[in-house]
Amino acid sequence: MSSRRTNVILTILFLLGLPLTIWAHDVLETKTTPPPVPAAPQRIVSLAPSITETLFALGQGDQIAAVSQYCVYPPQAQSLPKVAGFSDINFEAVLRQRPDLVVLPIDKTANQKELERLGITVMTLDTRNLKGFLRTVQELGAATGHQTEARQVQDRIMEAIAQAELMAAGRPRPTVLFSVMHSYQGFGYITEITAVGQDGFFSELIDIAGGENLYKGPLSFPKLSREAIMTLNPSIIVDLIQGTEQVDQALSDWKGLTTVDAVKNDKLFLFTDQSDTVPGPRIYLTITKLSQALQPQAWAQASQDAQALTITE
Repeated sequence: MSSRRTNVILTILFLLGLPLTIWAHDVLETKTTPPPVPAAPQRIVSLAPSITETLFALGQGDQIAAVSQYCVYPPQAQSLPKVAGFSDINFEAVLRQRPDLVVLPIDKTANQKELERLGITVMTLDTRNLKGFLRTVQELGAATGHQTEARQVQDRIMEAIAQAELMAAGRPRPTVLFSVMHSYQGFGYITEITAVGQDGFFSELIDIAGGENLYKGPLSFPKLSREAIMTLNPSIIVDLIQGTEQVDQALSDWKGLTTVDAVKNDKLFLFTDQSDTVPGPRIYLTITKLSQALQPQAWAQASQDAQALTITE
């Protein structure tokens, strides 16, 4: 009798608890299922420099609630709350911003899943190549209602591409070693660099600007030793420098590779603008600069033609 009474009580408790369990599950699902991207997001968290710069270029600066610590342009971005590093995100800090949209690079899959689990609406964008970045501008413009501004950003980039391709048309393509990072060892010469491989944003820029990427291997960003650089023997070297304070040191180190054609022929170009390191709206400036470095004769001829036309008029 006691056993039967116990079973009855457990059954009643189960039946009473079942609706509570269903209710709790529904509440949890409500919290962890992100709403769709809002028509006009008002509190955006941007987790990549390229995305932050693009949002500002589209006129969405006032709607950006927080950024990553590497988002430093435009200057207004530096005063915004920082909620992430390169790949790590402070999820609690993100939640405190009450975002209606978080935008992050497409390769941050783990971060996307965690944000969505917290009920946060996420938009992922691909800026790993030029085509992807141009699509990013379009998608952000559509998501924020700034399609006109998006077209203006795209047009500036497309005009720079068209001009660079015109300058390169029918001309020899120099071999280019494009460095994005190198080691300062105090030996007076480069000991190791991280170069641009065949698959990626900067390799596309080399091609557009009229050059040939010297590295033909499978890696996106290979590490090359001093000996490898000498063996490859590029006719032009482009080096991205983080901050003007390293220019003298970098120039001195490169000059130590006296057998390399680019060094012997004074074809070493140090790009120091922060815009050169970010696949953002200002990339049209980098395209033009790179075109002038790789095809100087074409630019000189264009300048002469323009002067002759002015005199004739």
